[in-house]
Amino acid sequence: MVVSVDEDKLQEISKLDGCYVIKTNVEKDTLSAKGVHERYKDLALVEQAIRKLKTGCLEVRPIYVRKESRTRGHVFVTMLAYMVVHEFWKRTQHMGKTLEHMIDSLEKIHLE
Repeated sequence: MVVSVDEDKLQEISKLDGCYVIKTNVEKDTLSAKGVHERYKDLALVEQAIRKLKTGCLEVRPIYVRKESRTRGHVFVTMLAYMVVHEFWKRTQHMGKTLEHMIDSLEKIHLE
């Protein structure tokens, strides 16, 4: 058995390394290609924030729902929590503390 590399073919297919396609239903006159790419990068930030929110701040275990109404409710509550935490972070980031530190500080507040 002999294995060889077709260098020309390898160079040709390597031209697309690091490239990807973003398909959207947004009209060209509504948002530029650069704008679509920026919104796509924002999506990654939101996904990371929600994952961090569920595992770090809220310590939420996986929830499995079957009914559409419950799925919609779960997504609504998750997005609402994300928006609250994001707004909290925007208003407190000037303090130079991490979000986790700020939330830990809030946990010490109790009403009696």
